[in-house]
Amino acid sequence: MSESAFFATGCFWGAERRFWQLNGVLKTEVGYMGGTTSTPTYKQVCTGETAHAEMVRVDFDPKLIAYQDLLKEFWTMHDPTTLNSQGNDIGSQYRSVIYTTNSQQLREALASKDIYQKAISSSDYGPIVTEILSSDGVQFWPAEEYHQRYLEKNPDGYDCHSNTGIAFPSGIDESELRNRLDPLSFSVLREAATERPFTGEYVDTETLGVYKCKACHSELFRSETKFHSGCGWPSFYAPTQADAVTLVEDHSLAPRVRTEVRCSHCDSHLGHVFEGEGYDVPTDQRWCINSVAMILEPK
Repeated sequence: MSESAFFATGCFWGAERRFWQLNGVLKTEVGYMGGTTSTPTYKQVCTGETAHAEMVRVDFDPKLIAYQDLLKEFWTMHDPTTLNSQGNDIGSQYRSVIYTTNSQQLREALASKDIYQKAISSSDYGPIVTEILSSDGVQFWPAEEYHQRYLEKNPDGYDCHSNTGIAFPSGIDESELRNRLDPLSFSVLREAATERPFTGEYVDTETLGVYKCKACHSELFRSETKFHSGCGWPSFYAPTQADAVTLVEDHSLAPRVRTEVRCSHCDSHLGHVFEGEGYDVPTDQRWCINSVAMILEPK
């Protein structure tokens, strides 16, 4: 059974793309919520006079992706400490809002706000101004058709999202992890570094077994999906389960946009996934993963 969630993080074009790329998200739709008029148009909302926020509706399968994972994406895709603005986008329609659809979502959203507030306060950010409200009695008005999946229709279109640059806390003891791992493994897993090509332990191995996250030991990939891509890093054509990993847009090489692969259990950086490169594999995908981010448990 699917579940719905509502998020506002500024301009809804880029926000929708970030959500639709997550495994387990079934459908996204942009629209308007929280205003005072019926059937608002984009032009009306942009005046600020209707009091609506630009909203993304996310329909997801809770068996494939947890609401908590949607919250992590929400907090880190924008700056929740700025009131009625994101970057150069100014106005109440760009405010930060979560509308919850049940009591469990409300509890998780409020708890996640406290967790992220602690994380960003240590970096001198001010208080989070995000509104967290029940969606009961609040109408979602779908936006005009040309706004729906706008960046799919216009891949190079406007996508301006400010953010704090601070990851949502993983829930693991960073000090313990640093002491347990070698410096390169820690740098890759927790700081998104990359090992040099053709240096990793698992680049060419054909050992049968299961590849697990070196930080939390969650299963990520199996040897049956590993193939020789010649790229210099271990390559797989699919993870063990869709919810084993989280996909995040990576703008670190802007204007090039890559898809970062992170462990869904501890939010550690693993590598990147690419598709459409022509490899003779079932998914036409190359999950390019750092050797030092994984542990191979032989069968």
